[in-house]
Amino acid sequence: MNKPNNHRESHTMNTIQGLDLLRCPHCAPTDGGHLKTLRDGWLSCSDCHRNYPVVQDIPVMLPEEGDRWINTPSDELPVIESHNRFVASAN
Repeated sequence: MNKPNNHRESHTMNTIQGLDLLRCPHCAPTDGGHLKTLRDGWLSCSDCHRNYPVVQDIPVMLPEEGDRWINTPSDELPVIESHNRFVASAN
């Protein structure tokens, strides 16, 4: 496997490697909740369409986060660097 040559590629690879272990907290009790990478910095549940931000390589899988971003089109999701609510508290 080739080593990532920049932070963005490394971030994407790290998220994808653990993606099969994560489940949407809303859908997991029914054996659903499979997540997919929606775009850089976001995961989306293929069952309920809740979206979860990934901040500093850590998926924020809080139920209220999924509720906040449910059915939001990917082009309307904020860029994580400007998602101040998490970036400020993660630093």
